[in-house]
Amino acid sequence: MAGGMSDKGDMQSGRIDPAKLDAASKPRRKRRARNRPAPADELREWEQGAERRAFARPYPPGVILEAAGMGDEHWTAPHNDSSLWTLQLADAFGTRSQAVIATFMQQLEALCEPSHWDDEAAQWRLDEHQFSAALAIVNSVKPRNEMEAALAAQMVAIHLLTMKVAARALKYDGDTRTAATAAKLARAFTDQMEALKAHRQRGRTAKQSITVRKELHQHIHYHRGEGESDGQPHERGAAPADECPALPSPEPGGEPLPMPGDEGQEAVQAPRRG
Repeated sequence: MAGGMSDKGDMQSGRIDPAKLDAASKPRRKRRARNRPAPADELREWEQGAERRAFARPYPPGVILEAAGMGDEHWTAPHNDSSLWTLQLADAFGTRSQAVIATFMQQLEALCEPSHWDDEAAQWRLDEHQFSAALAIVNSVKPRNEMEAALAAQMVAIHLLTMKVAARALKYDGDTRTAATAAKLARAFTDQMEALKAHRQRGRTAKQSITVRKELHQHIHYHRGEGESDGQPHERGAAPADECPALPSPEPGGEPLPMPGDEGQEAVQAPRRG
């Protein structure tokens, strides 16, 4: 009885039953916008250079996702020129094959997570910003062929997984195993970059060619007081034979010493044995 009297008194006092409250009909109070100061002067000066650098970068291929029913998504170009978008994708994946483009697009789409529920399509929708970001990362690697594009796509997967595992490790401080996994994933991303760098270095080395040229040099020496030697090689500083002084003769009369010849020489006897 006391309880019933208490409930009746609450109703008479004008209290609202939370179970019967319609939150949708309650007007929401607008949040007051925070006052933001004007940017600093040096930031305004930096803005001009940053704008030039931003527009100097290549424009990455984006994507727009449209609901295809049954939880599927259909990707389309972010502009009205589908041929241009196909060329952007071909350049981003380093290929001219439509099959390669479709395969990489499906694989990158599988990396994206549902972000919101679409009442009109009656399905969960993927985050197209995440999809466009994945395409931009692959495009920044500038793959030269399909193999480099595959490595770039793997780098996107490792990056997304690293950030997810790292977020969980930061949320639970005592989970040392998750923290160790995040560290391993970060090292794997670095290893992928080194592998791409080494692959490109080998490609540049293979293209280098060594040219060996054989050059013939002719040395012409000039004698003292004479003209050219008609291309005949001589020792440096040597004089002609007719200008060399004769050796002094031990014979009286000052006759030159004769040069040794074959005539008048006796045969050398063989040494005796025994």
